[in-house]
Amino acid sequence: MAVIGARPVTGLGGIGRRPRPRPVRGPHRQRVRHVGALRQRRQASVAGLLATIVAAAGLAFFYLSQSSHVAAVGYQIDGLQARIAALRAEEQQLVLQIGAARAPSEVLNKAATDLQLVPLPQSAVTFAIPSSGAASANSSPDTTH
Repeated sequence: MAVIGARPVTGLGGIGRRPRPRPVRGPHRQRVRHVGALRQRRQASVAGLLATIVAAAGLAFFYLSQSSHVAAVGYQIDGLQARIAALRAEEQQLVLQIGAARAPSEVLNKAATDLQLVPLPQSAVTFAIPSSGAASANSSPDTTH
């Protein structure tokens, strides 16, 4: 059964010690700081602040140098891609010119105009008739007689 205003039971079975009272500290009991310790703390905080500023400036400089390097490399890549496109277009033009130069009509035209060559009449061309011994020796194995 609880009684109004009663203190809680401490210890085993309600029998035991009472809690120790805490000492009360007044304003006269506060720690007194030395002036030298306060000055050292201020110097340490200023040094820490300066170190933070220097580190931030170093990181900013590093970031700026890296980003400008990336931009320069990007411009180089764009220039090289443009050069590749121009060389591929030139290659296509050369392939087209080679194809035109190999055309039979172009070969005949160049031979007649540049080299002053004329076609031979058909009567000037004779073909050798193979002899019977040479024909059998030169025949391929898949030919049947």
